[in-house]
Amino acid sequence: MRFGRKGGQTGAVSYHATMEVTLSIPDELADVLHDLDQRDDRALVVEAVCGLYSRRRLSAGKAARLLNMDRLQFQQELGKREIPINYSLEDLKHDIAFARGQ
Repeated sequence: MRFGRKGGQTGAVSYHATMEVTLSIPDELADVLHDLDQRDDRALVVEAVCGLYSRRRLSAGKAARLLNMDRLQFQQELGKREIPINYSLEDLKHDIAFARGQ
């Protein structure tokens, strides 16, 4: 595996540092990715971030930022993959209290 980092700032717009990784994967997985038209780096990053979100390793806000999306766009990506939004009973209680001004 090969690792390298890129990143920085251009003008007033900053962007995330990135790490370039070369992976060795089984041919069968490569065939599946090819069949799903997941051949570009961006698509694989979206899949990884959605997977990490579904396992509750990333918040929706952090996941959206990593993908340079707003939260609605990220939720649409989740919907395409039939990944439910992580919204607990505690989240609901907090939102209701906030809406009531408490």
